[in-house]
Amino acid sequence: MDGLMFDTERLALEGWMLAAGKLNIALSEEQIASLRGLLPEVSRQKFIGWFGDGAIYDKGRDIRKAYVEQWIEEHGMPVKKGLFELLEYLKEKQIRTAVATSTNRPAAEHYWACAGVEPYFDASVCGSEVKQGKPAPDVFLTAAARIGCAPEECLVLEDSPNGVRAGHAAGCTVAMVPDLDAPDVECRALCDYVLEDLGQVIRILEAQ
Repeated sequence: MDGLMFDTERLALEGWMLAAGKLNIALSEEQIASLRGLLPEVSRQKFIGWFGDGAIYDKGRDIRKAYVEQWIEEHGMPVKKGLFELLEYLKEKQIRTAVATSTNRPAAEHYWACAGVEPYFDASVCGSEVKQGKPAPDVFLTAAARIGCAPEECLVLEDSPNGVRAGHAAGCTVAMVPDLDAPDVECRALCDYVLEDLGQVIRILEAQ
């Protein structure tokens, strides 16, 4: 969802950098990048390893969330290029769809409502609804089950390395649409496709 459907990872990065300044911690963009796609409890453990204190993560996450929420309230939900073109195509072709996100359900549903994408999806899976978050495959295996498909019948769209790893581990076909993280050698090896935007997904589906 974040970084793939919505251009919110950039906002999260800005929010984390704001939090780092307010909390007087040295938080690099590389460290922030490693958090993308992870469940909050996993990210919190990373902060404990970096700074020796999980409370710093809790305070920083609150600052980041407030920054992102204020930006969306003032400017609206920023959607990624090709999102609605793809969603309209999927709906027209009656292709079953699911959102699989590490974000908790209340926050995710708020995002969907802001963007007006709820009618396009047949199912959804949110972070707290699976035992293990990305890069474990649980979220995609659950999503596949909820739309009544075998994992090997599913195409996973992802923007982050952790998401790519999860999609591959689930046994799905994986297309990466990079956002802030350019695909490295590992990601390219795990991906079946690397695309420039969501609109390009249509040509993959047309070729099936």
